Amino acid sequence: MKNYIKNMSKKYLVLLNIRKMYDSYGYKRISLPSFEEYDLYNENKDFIDRNVLTVMSPNGKLLALRPDITLSVAKKVSKDQSLKYSKIYYQENTYNLTKYVGYEEDEQLGIELIGKESTFLDFEIINLAVKSLDIINKKSMIILSHAGFISSIFENSDLDYEIKEQIFDCINRKNSHDIQKILKNNEHISENVKKLIYKIPELSGNLENIEKELLKYEINENTKKILFELKQLNSLLLKFHKKSKIIFDFSIVKNLNYYNGIILQGYIENFPNVILTGGRYDKLFEKFGVDTGAVGFAILTDGLKGYYKDENKNDFEVLIVYDNSDFEKLVEIINDFQKKGLRVRTEHIESLRENESEIFNFDEKYLFENGELKKGGIV
Repeated sequence: MKNYIKNMSKKYLVLLNIRKMYDSYGYKRISLPSFEEYDLYNENKDFIDRNVLTVMSPNGKLLALRPDITLSVAKKVSKDQSLKYSKIYYQENTYNLTKYVGYEEDEQLGIELIGKESTFLDFEIINLAVKSLDIINKKSMIILSHAGFISSIFENSDLDYEIKEQIFDCINRKNSHDIQKILKNNEHISENVKKLIYKIPELSGNLENIEKELLKYEINENTKKILFELKQLNSLLLKFHKKSKIIFDFSIVKNLNYYNGIILQGYIENFPNVILTGGRYDKLFEKFGVDTGAVGFAILTDGLKGYYKDENKNDFEVLIVYDNSDFEKLVEIINDFQKKGLRVRTEHIESLRENESEIFNFDEKYLFENGELKKGGIV
């Protein structure tokens, strides 16, 4: 219990200091409703990649527990287009249907800067992202990409949507080999562009070296323009942050229906998963009929629980006590927990005696019995 309180206190103080920093930059904290009308998410399916929890209100309206915070922010800002809401932050939960436990609740601390794309606005949001990570751990880094960079390379190609999606997936996985297999006999794209696309998964590191590599190919005017803008942004960032803090990686290809400019991901030492994610999403405001844009990010604060637990040397985060009902499903469940950065120990229900689990330090216990996973459970 003492370790749990210590973890919660440290996390609370870290988030408090981050919020104070946002206040010092003139950002206004807002609150958002946990429920929105289902139509908000149904009409914007391209912008969310989560399963939506729905409920019927007493007056017969179909409501949804919020799966995505940015949509709620865009809706709120679009209704009140004043400067008061041009710089905002929030600390809210999202909700998502899950395969095994039923639903998942995740907390985020996020910030949004409303305004059309400019070097300074992108700098401000990246600067705050770097400073946010520094409050969590000085040994951290921001990885930058640009949605427009990828789009510009493909702009004159006549590739089918499905083929582009396959290539984007390969780029994300840094899989040049499969890209070559997909494009080998394709006549809708020039050999020069093919070679450049093969190279994208390797375009990471400092921007100067990436530019040298790009200049070996015939890049189009839009790609040159984006590269020039990124050089201006990078030059400004490096005046205030160490070179090791800012890494470019053009293999990061996020939802191009959502992002149209800078993309950012944040990492901290001794934690394998992305802890901060965001970018520029002007296209969303177009769907709300507002002539503006926005750039922002969210810190996945639930991930910090695992981070601070690791600092206190927990044996693991999750204990699963199981029977012999369905080993294949059990393995899938273990894999799902591990993908979230959690350590999982399994013990057979017959080998773990009553109260024997108390010899371990862990946070959550599950019982897998008759093919079903239940939180807690009596061993």
